[in-house]
Amino acid sequence: MDVPHKYGRCRRVNRRALGVAMVAATALLAGCGSNGSETSAAPAASGAQAAADGSGLNGLLPAEVRERGYITVAGDASYPPIASMDTDGKTMVGVDPDMAAALGEKLGIELREMNSAFDSIIPGLAGGKFDAAMSWINDTEERRKVVDFIDYSMDGSSMFVPAGAANRPETLDDICGLRVALQKGTVQHTDAEKQSEKCEQDGKKPVDVQVFPDQIAANMALSSGRADLSIADTPVASWQVQQSNGKFELSGVPYGKVYHGMALPKDSGLLQPFAQAFKAIMEDGTYQEILKKWNLSDAAIPAPLINGEPLAG
Repeated sequence: MDVPHKYGRCRRVNRRALGVAMVAATALLAGCGSNGSETSAAPAASGAQAAADGSGLNGLLPAEVRERGYITVAGDASYPPIASMDTDGKTMVGVDPDMAAALGEKLGIELREMNSAFDSIIPGLAGGKFDAAMSWINDTEERRKVVDFIDYSMDGSSMFVPAGAANRPETLDDICGLRVALQKGTVQHTDAEKQSEKCEQDGKKPVDVQVFPDQIAANMALSSGRADLSIADTPVASWQVQQSNGKFELSGVPYGKVYHGMALPKDSGLLQPFAQAFKAIMEDGTYQEILKKWNLSDAAIPAPLINGEPLAG
């Protein structure tokens, strides 16, 4: 399943695409994802190519960022195909690391990826721990109170269950009384809690919401029989099923299609530079190539958005 990738010159990991052993271990039970602590991964991009290729995007970056010479980008490496750890245990691979590599080339600056538990990413941005975050983050009104988004994809959420399971919910209304394994801090975590309240209001049993630090742990609960189903972003749910060797199956239909984006602290000075970099990789075809590589072409959008709105000009 190896797929050659032109960004290998910027990140050595991108010379590999989908190492089977890594994928299977990450998607199921092996502990090669985030353990809740932040660890630095290999740089996503380096050099001054953007400044040299005539794009001029490097000049849009704040002076202090250019002088520092790098930008830190947080992401959760337990969420393939969005991001996971390569076999070296240090380098992040996936659609978001590849996007970061391409953005770094356009901006002519090193992007330093930081593996972080998902629920700590936005607080880390707000507290100045990271400069930016890419982790297929749902752009929501609540999160916009703290950060700004550059939206670069769109899809929904999907449920998956053990193969042959008797409980096969079609919609969220069908999960009343079921045990649901979820990654902490995700929109799906919030969805399950809201649905549980609705179940009780309708006189039904509440949802047994089981929260875990990452998707790997949620998968373990599902495969061991401690949970009846899990819910994740549709590409991730589909990936878990495809890589489970027949242990998991999708259930029902996707719901709640939303934008996903890069999150940036308010007034960071990075919003327009990154928005223009996204625009550049969408226009030259790089963006489409990356999504195709990771079987995520259905999540493509025609142009980047800022907090759900088109770029000015």
